[in-house]
Amino acid sequence: MGIGRSEIVTLAIAFLAVSGLLGVYFSARNMEPLDIGIGSISGSMAGKIVRISGVIDKVRKSASNNIYWTVDDGSGITVPLLESKFKNMPVQAGDSVEIVGVVSQYNGEMEVMPKEINVLGGTG
Repeated sequence: MGIGRSEIVTLAIAFLAVSGLLGVYFSARNMEPLDIGIGSISGSMAGKIVRISGVIDKVRKSASNNIYWTVDDGSGITVPLLESKFKNMPVQAGDSVEIVGVVSQYNGEMEVMPKEINVLGGTG
């Protein structure tokens, strides 16, 4: 006899279910931040979620009231604090931080757009 229509439908549904679960699994794996040294960030990483840690080297405020940190672990990278939840963080140059964010490039410079910031220690 052969395979009937209901068996084909059942196999198709099972295949789609397994494919969907694999897609969710691999998407979730790619959402885990990549622990990386700041100096290793490059343009090819744009859009990737990373976890960096270092010391705030500079804090500056732009004319449009945006705040920018330069975080350094030996090589600086800009961390723009554009979301209001980060703008009033009680930090200063010399504080150690860990940042989870998305790598981007702006005006030829690499940036990490923060999603989460943890202050690890202050200058005292």
